[in-house]
Amino acid sequence: MKKKLIWPDSLRVISTIAVIILHVSAPILYEYGKISEESWHIGNFYDGMVRFCVPVFFMLSGALLLGKDYDLSSFLKKRFWRIIPPLIFWSLIYIFYDYILVGEKYFTLIEFIKMVIKNLFYGSKFHLWFIYTLLGLYLFIPILRKWIKNSGNKEIVYFLIIWVLTIIYSIPHFNIYLPKVPLTNFTGYIGYFVLGYFLSNLTIKNKYVPIMFILIGMSITIYGTYYLTLKNNEYSEYFYGYLTPNVLLSSMGIFLLFKNFVIKNKRIRKVILFFSKHSFGIYLVHVFILALLNSVGINWKLTDTIISIPITAVICFLLSSLIIYLLRKVRYGSYISG
Repeated sequence: MKKKLIWPDSLRVISTIAVIILHVSAPILYEYGKISEESWHIGNFYDGMVRFCVPVFFMLSGALLLGKDYDLSSFLKKRFWRIIPPLIFWSLIYIFYDYILVGEKYFTLIEFIKMVIKNLFYGSKFHLWFIYTLLGLYLFIPILRKWIKNSGNKEIVYFLIIWVLTIIYSIPHFNIYLPKVPLTNFTGYIGYFVLGYFLSNLTIKNKYVPIMFILIGMSITIYGTYYLTLKNNEYSEYFYGYLTPNVLLSSMGIFLLFKNFVIKNKRIRKVILFFSKHSFGIYLVHVFILALLNSVGINWKLTDTIISIPITAVICFLLSSLIIYLLRKVRYGSYISG
């Protein structure tokens, strides 16, 4: 086991835990004005701290895929075969739970089939948008890989600079001061793929730079959300956007921090590798587990908010891990578990 290969697994695990914390705390933000100010601030604090999760997932894909050589057909077959069967399986689980067990009952076969097809095409649960986006980005990876292979750092930095400009352009009331130059070819999550590859090959000797990025990014996210919410007298989620300068900063900081973090303890490394192996499945199933936990009163309301959020997240993470682990033990379970 090569020590230098543990950092992607560490990042994958911390991002998986972070996305669960995000989904535990997110409902609190919509309760602004209905719950105590203290509880809302705690929810905003937790949610604002973990907004790096999705960007880091994208950055990891870029870091691990853009530096490899592969045949086009084998790449697409491997990636899509790994994603589509679990996506369909868990989509059907969510459809069954939402529409059969706790939701609307469909009384005709045609209505039921239409509902299933619609959900499979557009996502049966809110968190699955990430999987559909990832599939779209995978289609572009072989082309992007060719460009990366034949480009130097100057060209990559050039792309990233313009990509960051597209993020700055999206700041409300700020773009009116900028020239109306369309930069649509540089927008979206593809920038995180390129950024992940670039940062994975970048050496930063000053260990405080990542920490500075994290502190600045998270502070802006948390305080900015509070400021806009207070100003508008309703929850404002702009600073929670994954394509905002503040989340970009904190995501870069987390990526760089864990990239340079060395774990020597063999037991800890083994645990990290275990959870990393099951992380995709955990992502797919965790919203289902949160729904079940919520039905028995295990959520952010369980006790004091500052304690309830991490407790609920840990329980969800462990139960999700167990389910994916057991499912993988079943014959052919690895094809649908994720």
